[in-house]
Amino acid sequence: MSQTNDRRSDQELIDNTLAGDANAFAVIVDRHQRKVFRVTLAIVRDESEADGITQDTFVQAYMSLGRFEGRAELQTWLTRIAINRSRDFLRRRRFLSLLTLHTDEDGTTETMLEPVDERPDAERQLLSAQLRVAIRRAERQLSPQQKVIFRLRHYENLSLEDIAAHLGLQSGTVRAHLFRAVHKIRRELAGWRSARRMKHEPALQ
Repeated sequence: MSQTNDRRSDQELIDNTLAGDANAFAVIVDRHQRKVFRVTLAIVRDESEADGITQDTFVQAYMSLGRFEGRAELQTWLTRIAINRSRDFLRRRRFLSLLTLHTDEDGTTETMLEPVDERPDAERQLLSAQLRVAIRRAERQLSPQQKVIFRLRHYENLSLEDIAAHLGLQSGTVRAHLFRAVHKIRRELAGWRSARRMKHEPALQ
């Protein structure tokens, strides 16, 4: 039986792994690694690092499988491990590389500060580079918790309820963190846009 077509439940695969079935955990990895990788990539914004963290996540899960109590779904447990390892990575490297920004407080998606198509390629690239710097500066205003919640919501498109489950928080707490994160980034980018407009617009005679 191929791993893709294996119909055993997650709990059966866990039990089989703990009983010594070497193939069972491979099925777990095959079944959940894409989701774990997407969540990790949404936080660290680097495919190579996300791939390494994903592998580390499953190594940690394998070593801790005997302590999995089944209070949450296996995927939720794996995602929580991945988020924690991603947080550790951000703390170690202070890695900041957001390229676009989605900022609506009600959860709808809005891409801000997109260069218009009529701009020459060189000017568009310059604006994109300036935007990345501005976003990195804006992100410094976020707490580690706000940063993780912001990225999970607007890059992985997780619901507030899913984020709350993964982080062990109440939905209202997640909403409050997200609101504060959006407010901080909007405020910082508003200042950047204003300064840029004053720099490039001709002075009134």
